[in-house]
Amino acid sequence: MTHKFIADVHLGKLAKLLRLLGFDVAYRNKYTNSEILQIAREQNRVVLSRNVSFEKQTNIQCLVVTSEDAFRQLKQVVNQFHLKEQFHPFTRCIVCNEMLEPVKKENILPSLEKNTAQYFNEFWQCNHCKRIYWKGSHYESMLKTIGHILN
Repeated sequence: MTHKFIADVHLGKLAKLLRLLGFDVAYRNKYTNSEILQIAREQNRVVLSRNVSFEKQTNIQCLVVTSEDAFRQLKQVVNQFHLKEQFHPFTRCIVCNEMLEPVKKENILPSLEKNTAQYFNEFWQCNHCKRIYWKGSHYESMLKTIGHILN
């Protein structure tokens, strides 16, 4: 079963980390509680919140996230929903949640910084927000983060 989530205003970092792992996470820091509930019901999403009042709602699945630390939050979600076997890292835009597509370097060359263009050849782009991703120095640290979550 693939889980889809919606995160409340307090969980922006968690939303990005879950997206990094390939999970579909609806998040905007301007969602009202009623919008979160409506989206959760309409799109069959699990509500992730620090607000215990969501637990009282019917017809939705909710997890009250207990830690203030984003990595502990992530571990809680991963363990609660048994997600370790469902990771698809670097497949989703961490900014807007859309899927990433491989893109040819020559198609995005004008958008790249000089050193990025010089040292990297493999790129992905979000077709929605046009953000470009590559396996730069941040990639290794993200892999370590994923490793910590899996252990």
